[in-house]
Amino acid sequence: MGLEKLAQSAHSSPARQRRNRWRATLHRLKTLVARTIREPVGEDVTSKPEQTRDIPTVTNRGCAAQSFLQALESLVASSRLNVASYIREWQNALPKAPGTRLRALFPVPPVREWPDEVHHSFEDVGVVLKVSNFCLGALNCLQTGMKACLGHAAMNKSPSAAQKATQTHVCRMTACLLQRLKEELGPSLPWRGSFAACEPGSFASYEHIRAQAVDLPAKAATCNASKLVGDELRAQIQFATEVFPAGPSTTLEQGIPLSQRAEYIALTVRELRCGKLKLRQEIAGIGGVFAAAKSGGRQRKIWNGAGLSQVAARPPRPRRLASPASFLDMEVEPGQRIYFSKRDASTYFDILQVPEALQPYFGQPPVTVKELVLGGMSIDEVWEACQDVQRDDFCGDCCVYPVYAVWPMGFSWSSAVAQDTTLAVCKAAGIPEEQILSVDHDTPSCHDEVCLVATDDTVLVHKNPEQGAKRLENLDKAFEEHCVPRNPAKDVSLAEKLPALGCDLSNSPAAAQPSRSKLCACICRTLDLLTEEIASPVGLNSSLGVWEWFALLQRGFFSIYDAVYAFVRREPPTEKINVPPAVLNEMLVTLLLAPLLTTQLDRQPLPQLVAADAAPEFGFGVAVCGCTQAEAATVCRLAERRGDYVRLTAEEGDDAYVSRLGKPRQLRYTQRNFKTVISEQARWMAHSGVLEAHAFLLALKWICRHAKKHGHKVPFLIDAKVVVGAITKGRSSARSLRTCLRSAAAHVMAANLLPRLIYIPSESNPADRPSRGRRQRPPANRPVRSSIGKQKFRM
Repeated sequence: MGLEKLAQSAHSSPARQRRNRWRATLHRLKTLVARTIREPVGEDVTSKPEQTRDIPTVTNRGCAAQSFLQALESLVASSRLNVASYIREWQNALPKAPGTRLRALFPVPPVREWPDEVHHSFEDVGVVLKVSNFCLGALNCLQTGMKACLGHAAMNKSPSAAQKATQTHVCRMTACLLQRLKEELGPSLPWRGSFAACEPGSFASYEHIRAQAVDLPAKAATCNASKLVGDELRAQIQFATEVFPAGPSTTLEQGIPLSQRAEYIALTVRELRCGKLKLRQEIAGIGGVFAAAKSGGRQRKIWNGAGLSQVAARPPRPRRLASPASFLDMEVEPGQRIYFSKRDASTYFDILQVPEALQPYFGQPPVTVKELVLGGMSIDEVWEACQDVQRDDFCGDCCVYPVYAVWPMGFSWSSAVAQDTTLAVCKAAGIPEEQILSVDHDTPSCHDEVCLVATDDTVLVHKNPEQGAKRLENLDKAFEEHCVPRNPAKDVSLAEKLPALGCDLSNSPAAAQPSRSKLCACICRTLDLLTEEIASPVGLNSSLGVWEWFALLQRGFFSIYDAVYAFVRREPPTEKINVPPAVLNEMLVTLLLAPLLTTQLDRQPLPQLVAADAAPEFGFGVAVCGCTQAEAATVCRLAERRGDYVRLTAEEGDDAYVSRLGKPRQLRYTQRNFKTVISEQARWMAHSGVLEAHAFLLALKWICRHAKKHGHKVPFLIDAKVVVGAITKGRSSARSLRTCLRSAAAHVMAANLLPRLIYIPSESNPADRPSRGRRQRPPANRPVRSSIGKQKFRM
């Protein structure tokens, strides 16, 4: 019996409890009989699925969405993976017996008719309807902890208001995904053999250098990064002993194959002429060079600084580095228009000067003066590029090492320097640092203008186009004043759509979605993986990494993954082997839930504070307090990750406050302002962390029962940091929390919620008393009844 049902039956009479037990037994018997009739007796439902399934690729039946549906139908119909078995049983499950309706959100029944309020562009509504039901079935399966069968769960014959809201949300997201598939891939879904692109050897990880194909600035080392970075980072990079405490490298042997030496010399000549390289006879470190492919047949030269990065000190974390998770901090009113802009620095690392004290560490394979002259340089040009060569030693046979005069791409400290430099340019343009979004820093209270910085990319979001135009003008001037060249081809100004950080940002309504091209490639590769069931650990890790990047928009996806992490750590990493069913099950759940990766940016804070707690000596407690939307927004901005915590206003008789680490934030509410909605005794013994997680889950279920509360940011007050951390990350390494986290993720995605967890000390937690079986004290301003007893009615 689930926790929600326990809470509902807390005060049932003995006769009703006996009747409910009899009905539950009868329902389990009916379910068992129905499952036995549908499936052959004696088969092992947990056995490994068949090694091959022939799923035809449809190319002449309209669009990629139909191909996607047919592939999913074949997988779900023939697979013995847990989620496929669950969906088959869920689609054929009988509704609950007539009587009281189930108030819980799950299990959500299948969609029988397409919602009128959801628009789509497909001639056959059955395509989007069936894919929507696959997504709903996967949500139901995730809620159970990804078990293979419904068990004793019962469904309403017709959906409740909350379930209708979930069905509508899933249908809307599914229609959006299928439309994007149709626009990106057209009439076909080329998934067969697509997973091979993830396997090692399918493409070259690097290319031979082609000197004329490498992008270089007209003049390198134009930006003095040491003057722009923060004080702490500046103090570290000025001295070689701070960056390289172990001293010079003892291995200085690096060479270039004879077949590639001519191109290497030609590229070195180009880099010396633009000022990217200098020449030295004595160096303290060395790395090889290779080229990575860029679009249009161009190349990016990369210095292999892996070995030197290992002996260097640990670099500082790049400050205010943006990621897809940063989009969740944006605050947009429903229906409000926002404008996206983007600026991209051209060949950014090639213009960031490195201090002279560090240049000897960034050497590359040696060349002779004669080779440089034959490559097109004059003897005077070569001499001017030399730093420590004596005039008497300077001759044609003189061997010199090219060293970087800029921060090399491939060294561990370069990203932190580049990020700090971009932040300085933004501040020079008048953008306050607190308006630059980052999950590691406080969220600003005003979102008329926010900025996101990811190394060489700067993204601006404005609500006022005139203000945005002025800011862009100032930003362009700041780039020019600090000698940072822009890439005008990538400039975007005040647009309604924008690709950024591997995502697609859009307007009306404001939303962040996985990049269309990358998501379609992920879908094709996952379909191929689920069909062939063979992969190498490194190949699957490559595909998983893209899904995880998208999961930063919907943290609940991380709760899906467990067995796949063990698989990608296997040795040898490049050997192709059969993928275990548990891993395939996790990837199939990911694929079916892909429509829910889209995140709305205009969700408003729920004007209610929700506190949850658990006590081993009794059970669970949930208390709520109404508040204004502005107050809820303020609490949501304190969410979970910055070391802040909240306290309620103390009253006489409250427990004494205990000093805590972090920054306390005082709320004007007292414990008397909170109303107890759940106070239920636990029916089993468990670790306190597990009980705390179930208390949060109970609070989440209570929220999800109300359709009007769907589609909001919800401020939760939790006094268990393990729960705050696990829900924030989306997963936990503790197996005891896995089922609870998966159930919570299913509720969050189904109700389109954005939970914001804030730590509250136990002595301030208004759910502490209900979790111990004690009633919450009545409010001090409780109204007095004007009359008592029965009222007289006039006829």
